[in-house]
Amino acid sequence: MVLRPILDAFLDADPTVSAKLLLFDRAVNLIEDGFDVALRIGPLTDSAMIAIRLGDVRRVVVASPRYLKQHSRIAEPGDLAKHQIVAMAHLPNSWTFAPAAGSSAPRTVQFTPRLVVNSTYAAVASAVAGRGVARMYSYQVAEQVARGELDIVLAGDEDPEMPAHVIAPQGRLSVPKVRAFTDFAVPRLKQQFARLKASIGPRERRESAAASVTPRPAR
Repeated sequence: MVLRPILDAFLDADPTVSAKLLLFDRAVNLIEDGFDVALRIGPLTDSAMIAIRLGDVRRVVVASPRYLKQHSRIAEPGDLAKHQIVAMAHLPNSWTFAPAAGSSAPRTVQFTPRLVVNSTYAAVASAVAGRGVARMYSYQVAEQVARGELDIVLAGDEDPEMPAHVIAPQGRLSVPKVRAFTDFAVPRLKQQFARLKASIGPRERRESAAASVTPRPAR
């Protein structure tokens, strides 16, 4: 998790602040739900938010070296239909990939999961254990890829990178403790995303044969 250690350090630096950290696998409405700030992956659609860009994230397909050695080669997205898939409970049983060369139509692969989980931690752990193929955001598996516990497949078929932002409703950054957290967290998050991107390597080199936070001001 990229944010929790930074939030821990912020709380250590200022004992007068309290915070609430909530993790979601969906976008939330910060204003309606009363959140001060969030980490959001993907294109921004709400112009009412203040957004600070942190970096870029890939959506990668990964499996353990042991799994890849024991199963047929994954050379194109359609090959996934023959593999054991570790899927997230809140997502459909299909993955969509960038169009093939010369085509404008995205490629969608339907599958019946071998294992369904409801947390990114469980999905990553299951993939590392050789239970199957998972699709995660690159920052969620960067350390496992760097350690050789997971390999990226289908790197050349990935969608374009997605932006990562810290977002906040208009006016919330004028709240002193919210502003203090943002000023503390943003440079550290930028460093984290840059480090994780470097550790996972570029697409070409890694190809082989997938949150919202709500720090609250102290009362």
